[in-house]
Amino acid sequence: MSKKIANVLYVKVGIVTTTKLENSKRQELVSGIKKYPIEKSYLTKTGFKDDFQADLLHHGGENKALFLFSELTYEKINSFFSDSFDMRDMAYFGENLILSDICEKDICVGDVLQIGESLVQITQPRQPCWKLSANTNKKIMTKFIFDSGLTGWYAKVLEEGFICKDDEVILQTRKNPNLTIEKLNQLIVNPMLDENLTQEALNCEDLGKAFLTSLEKRYKLKDKDEQFSHYHT
Repeated sequence: MSKKIANVLYVKVGIVTTTKLENSKRQELVSGIKKYPIEKSYLTKTGFKDDFQADLLHHGGENKALFLFSELTYEKINSFFSDSFDMRDMAYFGENLILSDICEKDICVGDVLQIGESLVQITQPRQPCWKLSANTNKKIMTKFIFDSGLTGWYAKVLEEGFICKDDEVILQTRKNPNLTIEKLNQLIVNPMLDENLTQEALNCEDLGKAFLTSLEKRYKLKDKDEQFSHYHT
């Protein structure tokens, strides 16, 4: 398999910044979420050379080296929030790349993508936290992203190299056609929606450990699971 599925519309990187928060239980947002468009950047095993994260426990690292988002996902979010977010400017959702033509239903865990000079493999959906609400100034944003599944997705880097604006995105291999990002996001909300698919996800060696651990806990505890209560508010 070798098929073009998208183009890179924007490449975004950023430094760690501190933003004072009002009307929030937290006093400040210390994060690398505020990324800005550039023409190209060199992708290493741990992310773009020009990009930085504050919370290395939950962001970045080899399994979450690249965070990809979709033009279509931006449009869906904007349709709910009255066109509040311009994807051409600051990264409201911390995205490194914005792609054309595809979204969460079109990408599967384990997919290998050629993007510019680099080769990446999809690892998991993004798991939304309170910083999305803080960065967008929308209190319901984190819960909205969680419930809607408009999360974007992470990748690890198999081959380093430059990624440029307008580069083609080529799907090289697909190992887990049932495990789309969309389906995984539905399962993390309700793992009993499709118990067979949940079991397939839990047995998938390509699924990122962070998401796998969350899904396993959710599957075991079901309605008693409170793991997201802190990070969503």
